Amino acid sequence: MSHLINFRRTHVNYKKEFESIRSNLDVTAGYSWQSFRWQGNSLTRINSGEYNNFQAYPTSYYRNDLALVSFFGRLNYGFMDKYLLTVTVRRDGTSRFSKDHRWGTFPSVALAWRLIDENFMASLRPVLSDLKLRVGYGVTGQQDLGDDFFPYLPVYVIGNNGNLEPNTTSYPNPIPESLRGQYGSDYAFINVLKPNGYNTDIKWEETHTWNVGVDFGFLNNRINGSLDFYKRKTKDLLTFTTVPAGSNLTNALNMNIGDLENTGIEFTVSTRPIVTRDLTWSSDFNIAWNQNKITKLTAGNDPEFFIAAGEGISAGTGGTIQAHKVGHPAYSYYVYQQVYDQDGNPIEGQYVDRNGDGQITEADKYLYHSRDPKVVLTWSNSVNYKNWDFGIVLRANIGNWVYNDFEASNVSKSSTASLPLSNLMANRFIFNDLGVKGAMSDYFVRNASFLRCDNITVGYTWPSLINDALRLRLYGAVQNPFVITKYNGLDPEVFSGVDKNIYPRPITVSLGVVASF
Repeated sequence: MSHLINFRRTHVNYKKEFESIRSNLDVTAGYSWQSFRWQGNSLTRINSGEYNNFQAYPTSYYRNDLALVSFFGRLNYGFMDKYLLTVTVRRDGTSRFSKDHRWGTFPSVALAWRLIDENFMASLRPVLSDLKLRVGYGVTGQQDLGDDFFPYLPVYVIGNNGNLEPNTTSYPNPIPESLRGQYGSDYAFINVLKPNGYNTDIKWEETHTWNVGVDFGFLNNRINGSLDFYKRKTKDLLTFTTVPAGSNLTNALNMNIGDLENTGIEFTVSTRPIVTRDLTWSSDFNIAWNQNKITKLTAGNDPEFFIAAGEGISAGTGGTIQAHKVGHPAYSYYVYQQVYDQDGNPIEGQYVDRNGDGQITEADKYLYHSRDPKVVLTWSNSVNYKNWDFGIVLRANIGNWVYNDFEASNVSKSSTASLPLSNLMANRFIFNDLGVKGAMSDYFVRNASFLRCDNITVGYTWPSLINDALRLRLYGAVQNPFVITKYNGLDPEVFSGVDKNIYPRPITVSLGVVASF
């Protein structure tokens, strides 16, 4: 397979200072075009139309194209360098959607006030070196559907049945009795044209964001940072999800399912706690809190209605463990509530009858936590002492939960009977046979909060070698040296929320030399 990318961008810019009215203007307008192509050859076997006469086509060709076109404009206006206005607008088109939904318009506006430059702030300037207030509103668009290039088109594909056995890609055709001896079979299998599911109404996902923020600086900006509050409303949320039986040509496809709301606060601070001739320490810290919830689903107003979502799990056929439901976070886990004994061990096959009807059914499932963290933290430090330098980056997620699919698939005796003892789960004797209900227990939804060290770097620099002709730095670095977590899988950082990856992230050690002549 080959992947081709073409990109073209053209823009014009106009800048002007208007000294008489103490204003400045910066206007930009432009156009961009992007083209992506995936193409290649594959082996296939196609029935020529005669009885079991399959022919090989080793160079069967496929090609998928995607085009993105954008027209954009931006205006920056400043008055007295204290009052700032930015206005932007984009008009984007994508080949993923039909001509009725192909284009989207995405504007934004932002205002800023450099409060520190006002006369009444003069007495604070020896301590307060920067203070700016900001407010903004903007709309962004989303059309990324991965490898789903033609979601709105009714596409047909030719069935491929190389094994000469009946399946969903072929159908049996009786051979006339007079010819059965010649072909040695009562039936021949004819390839069929298979229709794929499609959605003519699919369109741009839009995110409307309101934000209010303040930028600050102290002690000649040795301490500076920002505090932001934002609210985002995502409309026509794009999600790959199941559809009602018989309503389409497939059981799941990409579609716009409803609205999602995010509310959050983000705080960032950069400091230089120590600045001397021999020693400098810089430290940056960021903390962000976010809460999201589904506010609308397009299928109706039933408070119990939900849409299955997320990556499939090993239990069942096409089963999922996550769902969208109004009033709950996106990609919440839709599970049975496990019953435990007095020692805190799960009781096999026992779940809480949440609706009290005396039996355990799908109606007893409930939404339990979400894959998305409530709080994200990052802390990076760099220290320079004479010719030595040291750097470290720590990152943490708090409140993210993960469904341990690997454990759910390998924890019971029935699922591990053929595995070597060294490959069995430590708690394999808790269950005899989980079944589909057991695999969908909240027992396997685990707190995956973590503290990860992304990298550590140590270096030494010789600033002047060979009569000042050479500057040399020798360094060593470790990527992903450690993770602190209570999660029992190999890696707590699972974006999809379904842990099916049994390979941990590697610890990488490197040594390097940087020479400047």
